[in-house]
Amino acid sequence: MTRIAALCAGCACLFLAGMPALAAPAAVTSRQTGEALVAAAPGDVDACLAYATWLTSAGELQEAAAVLEAGCHRVDAPGQALLALADVYLKLGKLTRAEAAAREALVLLPDSPAAHLCIGDIYRDLDWPQSALDSYETALKLAPGLTQARVNLVAVLAKSGRSVEARERCLAFIDATPGEPQLWLSLGQVFEDQDKPREAFTTYGQVISLDATSAEAWARQGRLYCRFGQFASAADACRRALEIDGGNLVAHAWLGTACSYLGDQDQARRHAQIAEAGGMDMSGVWRKLNQ
Repeated sequence: MTRIAALCAGCACLFLAGMPALAAPAAVTSRQTGEALVAAAPGDVDACLAYATWLTSAGELQEAAAVLEAGCHRVDAPGQALLALADVYLKLGKLTRAEAAAREALVLLPDSPAAHLCIGDIYRDLDWPQSALDSYETALKLAPGLTQARVNLVAVLAKSGRSVEARERCLAFIDATPGEPQLWLSLGQVFEDQDKPREAFTTYGQVISLDATSAEAWARQGRLYCRFGQFASAADACRRALEIDGGNLVAHAWLGTACSYLGDQDQARRHAQIAEAGGMDMSGVWRKLNQ
């Protein structure tokens, strides 16, 4: 813990962030403007990417995939379009198609950190941890400061049962860039995985000191407050998370748990239902409410 304390004392949508900035000839603000942009320049990869990016942000993933598929056949250099297509397929859960598109992109963009990060994420979701780790390592050789590759590498190490290695790699990353909240968030999760809740709680506090708008850090502190039996504090932390991000499922789940112990049955049910609809196991809350 000495190393963590020293580090703490010294520091009071990501895929696209790893890609080159788009240089679209015009802004896409609607389906109509996107279609017009692509129609005016059907062979322009930037137009294709700009429209697909807008569709993705609007939640229209199937349409984004269709635009990118068509663009890959039209443009002269489809590497970035293939990479964006792989990412959309990944979001859709179409992992076989995602891997095929990412592999094609890597042939055209072998030195792209974003391409190696993307295929690493695909391998992670395919439950091929070593392939994922190899891809993240390659991304980091090409771009040593790529935060998402660092975060994902630590997460896969931890999920693979290599928690000590995950902690050491995360600490090394933090040594290099101590002001990066996402790395501290990853370290907190490693501590939780190692059943070190107080170290995790302190680490999430460090995330908040660096970025008070980190809904996930507030939500995880709420989860740990529940574990400590401090349900009023848990409710406060989870409500703070939901003020920042109303869709944070961890916050809904543990606010539901806290409310069930605080006797607020209506709020417990409300937040448990939201969390359960998002795939969280809320059986503990239902048992508590039925007592």
